[in-house]
Amino acid sequence: MSSSRGLDDSAAGGNASDSDSDYEELQGDIAKFDQSVREFLNSHQERNDSPFPTRGAARGRGSRGARGPRKAAKPRGDITARLAKVNQAFLLGDYSRALDLVSEVIRINAETHQAWTALSSIFREQGEHARALSAMVYAAHLRPKDVAAWLDCASFALNIVSEDEASNLQTARLCYSAALRADPTNLDARLGKATVCHQQGHLAAAIAEYNIVLKHHPYDLEIVRKLAEACIDNKNTEAAVPSAIMAYRRYFDYEIENTPLHGSSAPWHDIGIYVELIASTGAYDEAIYELKALSRWLVGRVQEQYWDQWQADDCEWDENDERRSHVPHFHDSMFDPELYGTSLPLDFRARLAMYRLRLGEEEEAFRHLSWLDPDNPRTFDFITEFPFISYDLASEIAKYGQPQRAIRYLELLRASTEEADATLLVQLGRCYLATGQQSTAEECFHAAIDADEYNIDARIELANMYEKAREDEEALILAAEAMALKEAQGQPPGEASTKEQLHTFSISDRGIRRMAAAQPRGGPKQAKPKPAQTARILPRRYRAKRFANPDKRRQDERSRAIKLSRQYELVRGLKQQIKSGSNDLIPVWMESCKELVDDFRSLKRFYTWDKYLHFLGKKELLEQFANEEPNTELSQMLERLKRSLAPQPDSLPGPAFDNHQGISFDDWLDLFLDYAIGLSLAHRREEAYQVCESARDSTVFQSAHHNFAIHMAWSVCAINTNDEEKCITVARHLMRDGGISDSSRMFALLSRLCQSPVSWYTSGPAQKFILRQIKAIDMSYEAATKNAGNNDLDQDATAVAKMNMDICLLMLYGHILFTSTSYTYAIGYFLRAWSLDHENAMVNLSLGLAYVHYGLKRQSTNRQYLLLQGQAFISHYVQSGGDEPQLQAERFYNVGRLFQLLGIGYLSLQYYTKALEANKLAGGKKLLKDIIFVNETISLLSTNHKSLAHELLVKNLKL
Repeated sequence: MSSSRGLDDSAAGGNASDSDSDYEELQGDIAKFDQSVREFLNSHQERNDSPFPTRGAARGRGSRGARGPRKAAKPRGDITARLAKVNQAFLLGDYSRALDLVSEVIRINAETHQAWTALSSIFREQGEHARALSAMVYAAHLRPKDVAAWLDCASFALNIVSEDEASNLQTARLCYSAALRADPTNLDARLGKATVCHQQGHLAAAIAEYNIVLKHHPYDLEIVRKLAEACIDNKNTEAAVPSAIMAYRRYFDYEIENTPLHGSSAPWHDIGIYVELIASTGAYDEAIYELKALSRWLVGRVQEQYWDQWQADDCEWDENDERRSHVPHFHDSMFDPELYGTSLPLDFRARLAMYRLRLGEEEEAFRHLSWLDPDNPRTFDFITEFPFISYDLASEIAKYGQPQRAIRYLELLRASTEEADATLLVQLGRCYLATGQQSTAEECFHAAIDADEYNIDARIELANMYEKAREDEEALILAAEAMALKEAQGQPPGEASTKEQLHTFSISDRGIRRMAAAQPRGGPKQAKPKPAQTARILPRRYRAKRFANPDKRRQDERSRAIKLSRQYELVRGLKQQIKSGSNDLIPVWMESCKELVDDFRSLKRFYTWDKYLHFLGKKELLEQFANEEPNTELSQMLERLKRSLAPQPDSLPGPAFDNHQGISFDDWLDLFLDYAIGLSLAHRREEAYQVCESARDSTVFQSAHHNFAIHMAWSVCAINTNDEEKCITVARHLMRDGGISDSSRMFALLSRLCQSPVSWYTSGPAQKFILRQIKAIDMSYEAATKNAGNNDLDQDATAVAKMNMDICLLMLYGHILFTSTSYTYAIGYFLRAWSLDHENAMVNLSLGLAYVHYGLKRQSTNRQYLLLQGQAFISHYVQSGGDEPQLQAERFYNVGRLFQLLGIGYLSLQYYTKALEANKLAGGKKLLKDIIFVNETISLLSTNHKSLAHELLVKNLKL
């Protein structure tokens, strides 16, 4: 004991040992750790209770405070140093160096939060907003409890201006959701999520979020407005609208109790939205009650509650006291008379008139309409300020059997709008039609189609008019167009529009957008096809006015003919300039061609009914309705017209004239085909095919030379768009219509020109098609042999010699089999061709290659025989074809390639040398020379003659 104590004392008195220094360092680390624990506990004290308890809240006894991930550790020293360099480079504007440095930090430790925030800042300064957003989101994931970071990410995503808006909205929604997971009490995050859901069209989710926010801020008018807008846009209005009504009612009850008077900021528009929401549920009496009560509050007569018991009429808002004097308690009124009649806004009077009309109270409704005299300039100002209310008012008047009065309001509304509105024009046309003014109604419906080429209602109205006037042809076309548009807009063709689908909240909708900041919707209520998004559903066509007087119709026809002639001359002039090198005029030329082609295609007289209706996209629908019972007015009308006009689709003769609007049909065809080829060069394949199909189906382009020109242009379009399937289809058509050698060559040529795999060239349908043609020829020869009778062999041989079998057809089928590696069958058809022409160089070459490839197959039988047989035909190939140097060069090169394929390098070199000499004698084509040079080099390398290959490269290669 004493000795050990002495050792300790001596150690304490002398230098500390290594173990003692380690012990002191450990004690220091423990002290630092204790200090960090105390700091951690002090920073995580229990928070006060909140209305939204967090997931980590203490439960039961022994509460330990808020739980969650521990504080992130500080970066290592090297990481901190690199981050300092990143910040320095960023401040100096050297973003490329900063990007390299921060990428290195992320490579070392991808969970460094400062690195991702710096990366986001760098991308933002460089204008790469999408990558900046990705970096921000990754940084936010590293600190999932940082609500501010998630909100910054969402705001940045919403502020990015890019084409991929849907992706940005989804990112913002996810960020808001993450913020709510971190802090469910954050109303900014919840309100932002609701707004994004509304923009995405997820209206049920938006309504739910707005309702949660309103539980904490029930009197926030902006949120109430947003909730009302979401409820209005929702398809299920019956379930959604009551929540908006309750929100508005709660707000107005609070305002009436706490804000007795309003100045210029009186919420008149909000009252309009509120009563429209009530009216949308069909409670017109309640809407009238609320409108009058809230209006009374805003004008300062909230004390006169006795008016709430007087709902039989609206005398409270009359101009004078004649009817008001009969109301009890009114004599005791101490308010200014101007607070009764003139204080009610005109848009509220219009609403009262509409609600009274819907309740059948005509007298009371027209009392309100007396304030809106169409001859009064004040009415025009009202219509200009409230166009949607004016439209609804006029529509309600027309429904009530007063079309002439409705016309006056609609004409004022038409004069107040800068651009033509299709909905307004359709309603105006219906009113004119109800008054018997068919010509004016027709003009309105045509104007509606011009304003909105996808308008269905105008086409239906015109079809009904023309059917009654026995203009069945135009009526059927319009009905078919309406059916096509219904199908394209996602509405079943046989389904009638319900009253709820036709009802819109135009008034309240615009009221919301007038007050609140405009927010883009997630999607339109009716999916209307846009030209920029989809191909044109219907062709633009000239629509003659059938109810116009004859002089006006003739004048319109003359004007149209002059316009087409000028347009055609413009197209010809542009084409000449483009040929001269003015390629910048191609878009103008294409647009001009499109107008002419669309005008020609829209004319029924150039097509049979079957083709014309198919062109409108309604052939399938007509076949469907032939087997099904029509269940809507439109489908029934289409069925009636189909029965009267469509039974003779193909019996119509071609036109007895040779031009249209002074332009010959040959010139029209050239225009069609030029336009189709132009479309194919612009990679608009389907449109190009539609133009070719329209030319093929026209009754004026049915001659043989027209048909050939159309299919040749069709093949050019297919080649330009690399559509091998269409190339094969066109080639088969040419072979079917013209069974000559050139058609077989055309089949092979089109397949060769199309830069795509050979799958369609060797496809089963193509093989069967050509095989059927060969069998048909064989059967005709067998029939000819039988008809020759039992003649002697010499006569039989003479008859067979007279049979001119098409070698090109046999070779084409053989090459298809050869390409699909069916060498045995290919040799059979090549031998048939060889039996008809022994000296044909192509036949000999094909046979030689087929035998050699067959011999190189793994499972070939008698390989030596096959290779020798192939070389025999190749030798015939070399000896045939004449002594022209160019032909000899080609033959020697092909033989050299064959021996190179077989791995006989020295023989391939001999033939390559002969090919070069022959090419030199022929004038030395550079392309063939380069090809031979490359293959000769490969042959030398394959035979291990590297020095010779190097000398050849040095001799011929020019850099």
